[in-house]
Formats: sequence, C-alpha cells, structure tokens
Amino acid sequence: MHAWLSRAGLAARLSADQGELWLPAALAWVAFLGWLPFVLAVGRAPDEGDLTVFGAALATSGDWPLNAVRLGAGLLLVALVANGLVALGEAGLLWLLEGPADRSRMTLLVAARRLWIVQLLGALPAVAAFVALSAAAAAAAIGELQSPDIGGSAWMRVAGRVAPYAIALLLAILAGQAFVAAAARRLTPDRAVPFGDAVVGALGDLGHRPARRIGLAAASFVLQAAYLLFCALLLRVLWAPIEEALVEGRAITSGAPLLLVGFVAIWLCLVLAGGAVHTFVAAWWSLELGAGRTREPAAREEAAT
Repeated sequence: MHAWLSRAGLAARLSADQGELWLPAALAWVAFLGWLPFVLAVGRAPDEGDLTVFGAALATSGDWPLNAVRLGAGLLLVALVANGLVALGEAGLLWLLEGPADRSRMTLLVAARRLWIVQLLGALPAVAAFVALSAAAAAAAIGELQSPDIGGSAWMRVAGRVAPYAIALLLAILAGQAFVAAAARRLTPDRAVPFGDAVVGALGDLGHRPARRIGLAAASFVLQAAYLLFCALLLRVLWAPIEEALVEGRAITSGAPLLLVGFVAIWLCLVLAGGAVHTFVAAWWSLELGAGRTREPAAREEAAT
C-alpha cells in the first residue's frame, strides 16, 4: 500500500510538471465523459413522463420498429466516433508520456487505431453485463409492477433484485479499464509489441494481480467521478442566473451575454483541468505497470522508499 500511494504521489508530480500532456488528455476526457457536466448544467434531464411520451411515440409510429433500429444505429455511430476521439487523445497522451525520442516506428494514427480496437475489446464485458442488467431490470419491473402491493416502493424492490447485476457491471467496467491500461502500454512505440501478444499479456497481467489492478481502476474511477460531480455542480450554479435571464426575456439588458462568455470560458478551464486529472491517472497506471519513460522515476522512488 505504501508503494502504491508513493507512486500516486510521483504521478501527481509528473503530471504537474508536464503541462504539454494536458491537451491530448483533455481531448480524451471531454470525448469520454467531460461533455456530461456541460449538458447536465445547460439541459434538463428527462423525467418519467418525458420518457413515457417518447417511448409511446416511438412504439406507435408507422415506422416501428425501423425507427428504433435507426435510433440505435445512430447512437452506436456516435459512441464509436466518441470512442475514436478518446483513442486519439489517449494515444497522443501515451505518445508523449511513454514514447521514445524516435517515433518513426509508428505513426500517431496507427497507435490511435490500435488503441481504439483495444478499447472496444475492453468494453465487451461491460456491454454484456449491461445487457444482462437491462434484461433483469425489465423482467423485475414487469413482475413487481403487476404483483400485489406488499409495501414499500416497487422501484426499490426492483433495484434490490438487480443489485447483483449492477455489481457485476461495475466489476466488468473496472476490469475493462485495467485491461485497456495494460494493453495500451504494450502497444506504445517504444515497445511495439504485436497486437495479439499485447492483448494476451494484458489479460495475463490482470489475471496475475486482479486485486491490485482492479483496485487502481476503482481509485481512478472514484477520482474522475468526483471531479465530474464537482464540474456538474459548479456549472449548474453558474448557469442558473443565465437561465433565469433567458427565461424572463432580459438577456440583452441584464449582462447575460457576458455571463455566457464567462460560463464557456470556465467550462473550457474545467476541460483542461480534466485533462490534468486524466494525465495523473495515466501516469499512475504507467508507474504501476512500469512502462516507458516512467520506469526510471518509479525505480528511483522505490529505491528511496
């Protein structure tokens, strides 16, 4: 545990000293989940009534079920494009963090493509767990809503019945993150491991030290989730006076344009800070896995402790 926390401190120093890593990390962060606080602050989350109306309109349309297929295909395409941007930002980050001075052995786009495929492979367990959770939740909801009232909230009873599936989904997400981190660092230009060997090596690393790898994935997950929550709360507070001015029709006279410019500027600063947080997590993974240019600092840190 002491060595684990010691590497976290070294990762913080590395990320603070190398600000050039923040931009590619910010691209990966905003394409993954960094957009969510902005949307939650500016938009309004749909309630149960909105979802009911949307589902009814979808199901009663003359295009059913083709409209559902098109909607699913569109969402899948958006997810793949976003995943590609995440891979590009992550490849640029690892390119600077792990790569050697001579990068002629591999182009950035090739590295991003290989990382994109690794990320898709790492997401497969989570997708399977999510499908199982959705099916279990649908079955439990139908059963609970049609059963006699036995007290308590029906939705709480549904949540209790699907809790094991939710835990399995969380573990699948964490294991996928650990797999992607290990495989990505085997695919950097300084190592240039064949793709199949990188995948097998990452699976072997995860199987050899599952608690340690999933523990680091959980720590990074909690850290980034806490930062996302902070961004969402801050942006919501900043958006409230702008929203009030727009709703009341006094946007021009109340200084709302200046507030709007300040709001966007603060969001961009939060995106860059998100890149710093993501850089810290990436450096922590590299130190833990002993990859690239972080090997020497990690060795010095272990010798000192």
